Amino acid sequence: MTDRPDHVGADLWMAFKAYEAAMYERVAQLEFEDITVADSDVLVQIGPEGQSMVTIASARGVSKQAIQGQVKSLVSRGYVQVRPDPSDARAKRVTHTEKGRKLVAALADIKRDLHAEVEANLGADRLALLRDMLSQVVASTR
Repeated sequence: MTDRPDHVGADLWMAFKAYEAAMYERVAQLEFEDITVADSDVLVQIGPEGQSMVTIASARGVSKQAIQGQVKSLVSRGYVQVRPDPSDARAKRVTHTEKGRKLVAALADIKRDLHAEVEANLGADRLALLRDMLSQVVASTR
């Protein structure tokens, strides 16, 4: 008898949660201890020129109201600012502050480091195979 789940979904979930935990432990070590997964999901949607709340909400698959609350929280913690959209007087544009840009850069560095650690553990060939297999899982579940 094994303690292993009887379906691949649990394995995928456990692998993702382990990766996510490692990522946010490192984010916290860089003094961004107040960041959540939902926060970073919003922050990475904002490009150099900023992004409208409607576009962020659409990309995340949530309501504009949900994004407004998330953005308000990020504003209060100094990661983003909200300004009028120069191309649409009715819209607001969300942009990173310096603190937000530093966090996004830190997240990118951490993801690269974690990738390198997984590759060192598995080897380049096995990592390529894993990524191919994960792509197949995605395709088979659509």
